[in-house]
Amino acid sequence: MMDKNSFEKLDLFYLGKEKNIQTGEDTAYPLLYKNKNLTTHAVVIGMTGSGKTGLGVGLIEEAAIDGIPSIVIDPKGDMANLLLTFPELRGKDFEPWIDPADARRKKLSIPELAEKTAQKWEAGINSYGQDKSRIAALKSKAEFTVYTPGHTAGNSVSILKQFDAPSEDLIRERSTLNSLINATVTSLLALIDISADPLKSREHILISCILLHYWTEGKSLTMEELIGQVVSPPFQKIGVFPLDQFYPQSKRMDLAMQLNNILASPGFSAWIQGEPLDIQEMLYTPEGKPRVCIFSISHLSDSERMFFVTLLLNRFISWMRRQEGSSALKACLYMDEIFGFFPPTANPPSKKPMLLLLKQARAFGVGVILATQNPVDLDYKGLSNIGTWFIGRLQTPQDQKRVIDGIRSSAKNMDEKTIANQLANMKSRTFLLHSVHNDGPLLFGSRWVLSYLKGPISLSDIAKLKQASQGTNTVSQSSPALQKPQKEQEKTALQQRPILSTGVLQKYALPLIPLEELHYTPSLMGTATVRFFNAKRGIDESRQLSLILRLDANDQEVDWKKSQPNEYKAEHLLPKPPAEKAVYSPLPSDVQEQKTLSTYEKALSDFVYRNYKLDLLTVPELKLESRPDESTVAFQSRIADAVRAEKDKAMEKMTSSYQTKLDRIEKKIDSAYAKIDKEKADVKAKTVDTALSFGVAVLGALFGRKGRSSRIGSRSVSSMKGASRVYKERGDVKRAEELASQLEKEHKDLVSEMEVELHRCAAQYDPSRYQPTTLSISPRRQDVFDVEVTLLWEPELDLDIM
Repeated sequence: MMDKNSFEKLDLFYLGKEKNIQTGEDTAYPLLYKNKNLTTHAVVIGMTGSGKTGLGVGLIEEAAIDGIPSIVIDPKGDMANLLLTFPELRGKDFEPWIDPADARRKKLSIPELAEKTAQKWEAGINSYGQDKSRIAALKSKAEFTVYTPGHTAGNSVSILKQFDAPSEDLIRERSTLNSLINATVTSLLALIDISADPLKSREHILISCILLHYWTEGKSLTMEELIGQVVSPPFQKIGVFPLDQFYPQSKRMDLAMQLNNILASPGFSAWIQGEPLDIQEMLYTPEGKPRVCIFSISHLSDSERMFFVTLLLNRFISWMRRQEGSSALKACLYMDEIFGFFPPTANPPSKKPMLLLLKQARAFGVGVILATQNPVDLDYKGLSNIGTWFIGRLQTPQDQKRVIDGIRSSAKNMDEKTIANQLANMKSRTFLLHSVHNDGPLLFGSRWVLSYLKGPISLSDIAKLKQASQGTNTVSQSSPALQKPQKEQEKTALQQRPILSTGVLQKYALPLIPLEELHYTPSLMGTATVRFFNAKRGIDESRQLSLILRLDANDQEVDWKKSQPNEYKAEHLLPKPPAEKAVYSPLPSDVQEQKTLSTYEKALSDFVYRNYKLDLLTVPELKLESRPDESTVAFQSRIADAVRAEKDKAMEKMTSSYQTKLDRIEKKIDSAYAKIDKEKADVKAKTVDTALSFGVAVLGALFGRKGRSSRIGSRSVSSMKGASRVYKERGDVKRAEELASQLEKEHKDLVSEMEVELHRCAAQYDPSRYQPTTLSISPRRQDVFDVEVTLLWEPELDLDIM
């Protein structure tokens, strides 16, 4: 089995085994690829049957094992196979996923075929130096979830509930903001079959102006609010024309009715229920565990797919722009079957955000991986931003020529004839790797994936997966609305409102259900502003507090510790009772006798001063502190990113130092070989034929296979015993043999030392070693201000009155 210590902790992806690029024959070299190379993005190209899906699944598996979260867009249903992982590889694990028709064709029972499939999968995994423990590692290191937008078969995701305002820095970049608005509006209008030109369509211009108005103010809009704004926009002119002249009110009502049809459709509820489309929450669990979120959209119509993909990409960009820069790979965005979403000539709504990601994502440590059957499906501008190409079997000579033309500009010393020959004779699961990070192309066979590749996963399959995972992979839901505490005893209702001093400010909450007669119960509503200031940390944050303290006639004192957050909106609080007929529960005698509520205001100020703190998380070793309002999940992901970046720097520095030493020794070895002239070629040939280990492949990957360092592998596995045999075959060159033997030993010892140091370095940068502690910032006395207490009358449903 593979020596996992050779690469698992060194940020290397195990993709398969190399092949001889001239002959296509297998070699003993495992293909290991630096995961940070994917920050320059990747494309997987191959026709049906090329093994494209298997390679894509393998890439996401490697990312998960390395603790890197992924967002996967799955238009065909193939990527949900990532959830079919069985660490014990038992026949009964495969049984639910066996096709009965396949069993009948093979004249086997389902259990028999399941057992054969399990044996086949274990043999396949073992043939690539893997074992069951790697499947267990995959399952333990990441959480896998399938979402089905617009359907309840998988995990639900709330899409149309709200159009979230983007981040502040993105709002400041007007060109980027305009692109996001344009894409959002175009895809929304596509849902009602309006193919809108951003420069000519009144519908597009109107909705764009509405979103621009609110988003620049940092405000989000629900679908209901957006429809209301279409009818009554927050502005009177569009350009130089009055609103009603540009777009008459009656026509705006027609548009609003069309949008309302989306809300009114029976399937709409599936678009607004479930988890919010929060990218940070999609990438990490509340405990900080990386997630692989697969959005299966094969069940959607073309317009719904376009709408969802565009919205998801926009949300991803908004999340990305809030992240700190990174040279390490910290998240992957994978899209299977990109056809129709990123074409070279047309401009669908998804194209602009995808192009923006390919141009900017690298700076934030995000790798975009696209898969397609045909190179003509991809925009040429996008291809120029992709640094890694995985090219499988292609359908036509024209496709092969397009690929060669595409990689020619960045390839060095490219042998077009050899590449063309390989592309013309490519077998299944064989790929040509072209990377700007390597000197030349490599040919390899993709490894056997750890996940069972059943084929496309249907909605019924996804429902079965969801049912199996319930109770194991749960995502925290938002807390329910605050409920009124249970009354300890019945209150005696008064027939009229208590008479209070004019200095006591009173407000009345609107009832949820309109009633002719109301029963009001008393509460104190306290509001205050609290400022948290720390000059050393550059923190100057203000928070608006609003609390509700419900009163009982038997209360002896007002205790703000029993208060709860106020959930009433300002527009739901009235200065007068909404109904003429009302009965009122009695007030505590202490409140009844007050001329003003200043006593309670002072008590509230003291309560806020003593109990409210701004809690920050900090990791001194990394010089990291959480930002105000930053969630624990977001900060934990920043810790992982920082550790990964520090690890990357340390390993780059170490490999660079060792490369200098190894190059120096190799020059001396070359000099020793030169002394035996023609024997040198034979000795080198014998050396290169020596079988390579995973450890050697690690070194080749870390040094990028460039220049002299590409020979490290052959040197490190050569033995002087083999060299001596060649020397003796060609003649006795004792002095050269002794010198070469000494230098080979020095080289081998240095390689062994480097391997040990690399693993020690990798172990040092384990995110679990960096646990955050809490740092609390308290307000100063003068930092609690604008304190106000109001007597609030809350309506209570009284069944006797009703």
